[in-house]
Amino acid sequence: MIDIAAADGYPILVTGTVRDREYQELCYKNGTAQSKIPTYHSVEAGLAFDICKNIKGHEYDDADFWRYCGELGKRIGFTWGGDWKGFVDKPHFQWDDHGRFTSAMILAGKYPPEMPEYEGDEELSYEKFREYMERYLSERAHMPPSAWSAEDRAWAEENGIIRGEGDGEMQYKSFCTREQMTAFLHRFSEL
Repeated sequence: MIDIAAADGYPILVTGTVRDREYQELCYKNGTAQSKIPTYHSVEAGLAFDICKNIKGHEYDDADFWRYCGELGKRIGFTWGGDWKGFVDKPHFQWDDHGRFTSAMILAGKYPPEMPEYEGDEELSYEKFREYMERYLSERAHMPPSAWSAEDRAWAEENGIIRGEGDGEMQYKSFCTREQMTAFLHRFSEL
């Protein structure tokens, strides 16, 4: 990320990586961290870093720098704190497997897979795209459902609207095809 940005005229300085609990507490007290408990920055995880513009006196005042770095970081595969709604943290980037891993999961010791090597912006072949999509869809299909939908999921399963794949796998995080939607609607109409 540093090399790509430098080539495009955006000098990056990494200002923070791994934090111990004492340093995280200091960041929290100073208002530069949203949690007293380190997660992605923690010594156990080491999955986050913070940056600034590497020009003295203009470290944080260039909106174009943050737009560029945010887009670059996301293109490489990081989640960018500048996209967050509650606590916008433009200097922050973390590897959470495209949002599939939460802070709670990190605190529980469940870490995302290693970040794949960035392959640049070369043209993506159909075969490679298909391979990426199949892997992505398979990963989504096996993600656990969100707690907020528990009651609705139980109702849908109890009433036979959601039946899963025959092996008990409901694939709640999978995308829904029109074919599946017609089956859901037909089952619902028969209630």
